Amino acid sequence: MDSGFEYYQVDPRLSRRDRSGRYPANFVRFPWYLRLIGPASRLPALASHRLLCLSEHLPPLFDRVQPGADWGTAEQIARLRDLLLHYCRGIDDNPHISAVGRLMIGQMARGYLIARARTVRFFDEHRDFILSHGRFKAPLIVTGFPRTGTTLLQRLLSEDPATRAPFTFELERPVPPMRSGDDPLADPRIALSEDNVARLRRFAPGLIERFAQSHPYSPTAKEESLLYVQLHHGLQFLSAASAGRSYFHAINRPEVADGLFAYERNLFTLMDAFRPAASHWTLKAPAYAPYFGKLFEHYPDARVVVTHRHPGRNFASVCRLLETSVLPFDRPGAFDKHRFAALLQDTMRPFLSAPLDWRAAHPEREGQIIDCHYTDLMRDPVATVRRIYAHFGLAFSAGFEARMRAWLSANPQGRQGRHSYSNAEYGIDPQALYQANRAYYARHGFQAEPGAAD
Repeated sequence: MDSGFEYYQVDPRLSRRDRSGRYPANFVRFPWYLRLIGPASRLPALASHRLLCLSEHLPPLFDRVQPGADWGTAEQIARLRDLLLHYCRGIDDNPHISAVGRLMIGQMARGYLIARARTVRFFDEHRDFILSHGRFKAPLIVTGFPRTGTTLLQRLLSEDPATRAPFTFELERPVPPMRSGDDPLADPRIALSEDNVARLRRFAPGLIERFAQSHPYSPTAKEESLLYVQLHHGLQFLSAASAGRSYFHAINRPEVADGLFAYERNLFTLMDAFRPAASHWTLKAPAYAPYFGKLFEHYPDARVVVTHRHPGRNFASVCRLLETSVLPFDRPGAFDKHRFAALLQDTMRPFLSAPLDWRAAHPEREGQIIDCHYTDLMRDPVATVRRIYAHFGLAFSAGFEARMRAWLSANPQGRQGRHSYSNAEYGIDPQALYQANRAYYARHGFQAEPGAAD
């Protein structure tokens, strides 16, 4: 298969008669009035305004606020703006995204860019208090290839009463922040998040439910910090493939992390100033993995957990998760599972190689890093967390263990339903996956073909 294509989609005319399942139908049925957007946008009176052109509407929102030096150098901030423009142009130039898809992608990005502007302004207005009271030191960070247990592990680690991990509603709308003594479950931002979900269910029925089969969503769950930091800059990871191969490669480049980590440090310093962590912050995001070396430049005292699962067992699961994030916005019949998987195998290689290469070059940092294998986590999650805490010298309390066991009892695996998937479905060749990532397989004891224990 040619691996040099920019977009994973194909002309729907090519897939019209295919019955193999390679070109899945959209599982979202948009309301009739949204389906009218496509024909309406071609009317002369509306087409001239380019209402669905992201590159005209999103960069000006980024420019509404001019952050000071605390938020990164001018070069680092300009790099993020350039990447936003790259994303916008990638979406604008993709002929396979529907008009409804363009509208929804643009509207979601607008909301997060507005959240960024409000966060920066709030920080500047309360700078003295935040800098004198906020403490963001030695964070415990979970990262690794997606679908390797990062979410389960982070949510267990977050049950420690001594830690602080960000709620989804906090990441969606960081300000005004929670204060010490506030009841998190009474925060008014929860209702705003629930209203947004209700609108999404109304405008895109089935989207939330299908996504929840891979990654349950809740405003009061602990969520992916860096994913939201990217979103605040208008940058998408979950729909990166829709913007094309070149954008997907660009968002994973290490130099992008400088501006993102400067923003993230300020974000959690702000949150900590008003509601401090008793011991440490616990963060999680697979998106940290391509920036692995930058983690220790910006957080030299970080404690990092890297999760692992056999790629031959895991990669199809990643394809299904990300398919759920982009298929609803494609033109009918355009999504190609085989091209999608081929693009992901290319663009997501740094998630495996960046931590591996950096660790080989910096053995002196191994005391700050611990590996967590998916099979161990699933076999005994509490023992896995105990081992992580022992490695980093963190206090493991009986209350912490009790809270983890209560969480596991209330959240059995597959509670939201399960995806089914296979390598054959996505045209994934386990041998080719092995050849492309041989150093990673060797480092973690994986054979070319996954075994029953993987």
